[in-house]
Amino acid sequence: MPGPTVSREPLHSIIASRAERRIRSGEWAAGTRLPPERELCELLDVSRTTLRQALAELEHRGLISRHQGRGTFVTRPRLDAAVTGHFTISAALQARGVSLETRVISAAVMPVPRSTADDLAMRPGDPVVHVERLRSIEGEPLMLESTDLPSALFPGLEALDLEHRSLYTVLADDYGRMVQTATESLEPVIVTTRESSLLEVPRHAPALLIRRVSSDQSGTLVELSNLVLRGDRSRFLLERRIRQAWPGAPTPDARTKDGPYEPVDAARDRIAASLLVDA
Repeated sequence: MPGPTVSREPLHSIIASRAERRIRSGEWAAGTRLPPERELCELLDVSRTTLRQALAELEHRGLISRHQGRGTFVTRPRLDAAVTGHFTISAALQARGVSLETRVISAAVMPVPRSTADDLAMRPGDPVVHVERLRSIEGEPLMLESTDLPSALFPGLEALDLEHRSLYTVLADDYGRMVQTATESLEPVIVTTRESSLLEVPRHAPALLIRRVSSDQSGTLVELSNLVLRGDRSRFLLERRIRQAWPGAPTPDARTKDGPYEPVDAARDRIAASLLVDA
């Protein structure tokens, strides 16, 4: 008769799984600093070499993060929100019962720099309302948003309450301009010293920079926003679908170079989703 099956799972993976159960159960809560290596070795009854391998695996699983000079911490879960069908990330989070807290860092009228002027079809030096806001969840900073809007279109905006009112609601209700379209670009970046301080992350931590140019119902450019989103608390998911008409369908104008046919409507991006914040 064959002998009992012997597990070939490495010891460090077994230890990592035991530690993961402690994390999943809440025994080691999110944000908790783990004990020093010596104490962990005694607690888990393993050698230091095995422990370090187990910690590396836990870090790979995204369950802990190690910071030189600070220690090892249980990571907070990433925020996943389906943005499809939502124009802003705040709406997507609210659909999950999560609300964003807003702190206005600054709001003032200033001359627009050349790079921003080009995006807003303005002349360099024209006045813009510059608003910088820190968005948090349960007191933990999540994103830093810097927004520029033409002062001529929104006089006095800098003095309004932008901590408790949605920016887009203010633009619509107070100025009659409803944001309807937006073009966005996404770029991985490393946070600056100032950004790391405001977002409460280590210096040189990874982040996602989302740059957005928005237009109102008349097609007028009304907003340029730059959002720095913490890389350790979020991830961006993009779903793509290929939609094709039946062969021989009477849509010759929709013929593509790489495929047979694609309906005209399907060839147009109608994305009502965004990772940028409005509220």
